[in-house]
Amino acid sequence: MAARKKKNTDNHENLEANNSETDMNTNADLPEDPVSEEVADTVVAEPSINLDSNLSIQNVAKLHEKIKKCYAAFDTLEINASGVSSIDTATLQLLVALKKDAVKQQKEVIFTVPSPRFIESAGLLGLLEILDVDP
Repeated sequence: MAARKKKNTDNHENLEANNSETDMNTNADLPEDPVSEEVADTVVAEPSINLDSNLSIQNVAKLHEKIKKCYAAFDTLEINASGVSSIDTATLQLLVALKKDAVKQQKEVIFTVPSPRFIESAGLLGLLEILDVDP
């Protein structure tokens, strides 16, 4: 057993020796996050968002960040949905949550010029009334 304890002690000493040589700047080895930088560089200039043509779960986090910035800065938010050619349920869920929260916060969210695909997708899920979109 004494030999085993000695071995553990030696390993611990080796770790301490390695740690003393390590640069303690924790940001030095972190990879850059392009999405965070892109969001950080985005300046909200007006209370409107243009939705991308393809809206899926892969880019819903990026859209959520855009919405949060505009939503925090303005009481009325216009979302241009004219270019939407494909939209999934994750994105529609985000937009429904936004509309519901806007009512609670006494804010207004308006979908301007929704594309036929946007209207069709929202209609298939029974969300036209909640999103306040006319077919």
